[in-house]
Parts: sequence; C-alpha cells; structure tokens
Amino acid sequence: MFQHHERPAIIGAICILVVMAGLDILDDARQGESLSMLIWDVVLVGAVTALLTYIFIFQPYASYLRTRKLENEAVEQTAELTTLARQARKQLEGLGVYISAQFDIWKLTPAESEVALLLLKGLSMKEIANVRGISERTARQQATTVYGKANLDGRTGLSAFFLEDLLLPVSPAE
Repeated sequence: MFQHHERPAIIGAICILVVMAGLDILDDARQGESLSMLIWDVVLVGAVTALLTYIFIFQPYASYLRTRKLENEAVEQTAELTTLARQARKQLEGLGVYISAQFDIWKLTPAESEVALLLLKGLSMKEIANVRGISERTARQQATTVYGKANLDGRTGLSAFFLEDLLLPVSPAE
C-alpha cells in the first residue's frame, strides 16, 4: 500500500491532525458549544484515530509478524532440506560403493565396469558407444561380457540385481 519510508510522514501527519482536532474541540468547548456536539466531535475524532491507528500501526505490525513467521519456517525447511539432501547423498554414495564392490566381485575390467554403469543408468548401446568413444558393436560385446561374468540374462537382470536390495520392505523395528 504505502512505501516503508512514507509511513513515518503519514503517521506524523495523522498525529498533527489528531492534535489539531483536539485543539478544535477545546476551542469549541471554550466558545460554549453544546455538550452533545462536543461528545460527537470527540467520538468522531476517536473513531478516525482508531481506524488510522489500525491501518498504519496494527495492520503493518501483524503483517510484519506473519512475514517473520514465514521467514522462520523457510529457514527451518531449508535446514530440513539440507539434511535430507545430505542423507540422500550419503545413500547414493553408499550405493555407488556397493555397485563398485559388486563389479570387483564379478572381476569386471574398468571398461566393462563403465559399460555396466552406463547400462544401469539406462543408456542405449548407441549412447554408450558415443559416451565411451567406441563402436556400438564393441559396446554390445562388452555388455555381453558383463552379463556373462555376472551370470545375468541381460540389462533387465543387471538392473534387477541392484534394485532387489533397494526395494526390500522395511520392518517396523528398523
């Protein structure tokens, strides 16, 4: 509604108007204005003062409190997301270590390990060949060798081998 730097000037102007209205009421009282008219002036000035106080002081303060609450919640959620991201990173690192260890058990060469990893990532034979700078035929031969050393039927078996342990149901005790 109003800029932050405008608020003091507006509040100051309101205070001046309230003081002027109060002085006017006192002047009216000295001049013998009727009591009902003086009461009406006081009620009117009081109502306007209350309304302006609400608009320019209480409403912005409530907005400030809501903003601070949202900022605090954002900080908490950011911290929670950071923690979750750290946990996810650790789990992914653990999975990477597990996959590498299994490749060692299968006695895969570095080239075969790279092909197996690219297969797990879902790359096609053509994409694997492009990434590795080899022919598609060589990529296909290395994949066949990986399946043979791992005693698996193919790409699906390779993926299932690693996913099987990830998809175990968690017991309530854990």
